Amino acid sequence: MKAWLLALLALAACGAEVAEGPPPAKALQVNQPGGNVALQQVLVPDYVTIVDFWSASCGACAIVGGKVEAGIADQPRVILRKVDVGDGFTPVAQTFDIVALPHFNVYDRKRRLRYILIGNDCLRAPQLARELSAED
Repeated sequence: MKAWLLALLALAACGAEVAEGPPPAKALQVNQPGGNVALQQVLVPDYVTIVDFWSASCGACAIVGGKVEAGIADQPRVILRKVDVGDGFTPVAQTFDIVALPHFNVYDRKRRLRYILIGNDCLRAPQLARELSAED
């Protein structure tokens, strides 16, 4: 506890910004089925964000999504945001150019899109996120 407090004070003395409040939820559904979502509401600064575009009618989405969520459970700077694209012909699907499911976008800690993963490639998301979270 003392070491943590000293580190916090050292950061503050250097003028570094110290995040306040609890960390963001590890996994979170961010819209209603097929409803629009603003990307700025989904991405959290200083966290690698995996955005899982999914649909209730997509069986593979549930399987891959569960594996990805389990794969990032031990990664403290990686979060998962789930966007329900409905039947695939919804405004949110069109906005993010979702043409196949499962579909994941992986954003770095500076909120830049780094990877677009489709189908079985989505299983690579935890490893890619781990690499991105290690970047400065």
